[in-house]
Amino acid sequence: MAHPKATGIAPLLAGVLFGGLSLGTLVSCTAAEAVAVGKGRIDEVRLGFGLDATGRVTPGCASSSFSVRDPIHLSMQVTGATAGSLVSVSVRDVDTQRIAWREDRAVPPGGSFQAFEIGRGIALGRYRAESTLGDKTTNPRPFVVHARLRSSS
Repeated sequence: MAHPKATGIAPLLAGVLFGGLSLGTLVSCTAAEAVAVGKGRIDEVRLGFGLDATGRVTPGCASSSFSVRDPIHLSMQVTGATAGSLVSVSVRDVDTQRIAWREDRAVPPGGSFQAFEIGRGIALGRYRAESTLGDKTTNPRPFVVHARLRSSS
């Protein structure tokens, strides 16, 4: 004896197949939002002057103020990235709105940790570091590069 629900599905499938549609087409007709996987997320963004042994800016090395020629690093945790995702980090001059530094990087699917070496070549001024993954942007991280303070000795 046939399952009672199977008899209700058979005419539907026959109608779909008779109409020239395949089961593969049914899946592609599903709303894109229901099939699409999220583009990921950026967490634990830190700007600082030093990295730990794992390549992360630790809370103790985090800073928003750098002397000229200090190393500047930005680290972040990327989760849920899809294949082909790009993470971008740019440093924008607050006064001129010009980009002083930028790097785009492909990230592996899933989760990864990313560290960017902004370097020592950023001129005196006020900046903000902007991080983007796909169409998602984190809150900008403001920072300043100032002249080295002279010692009082």
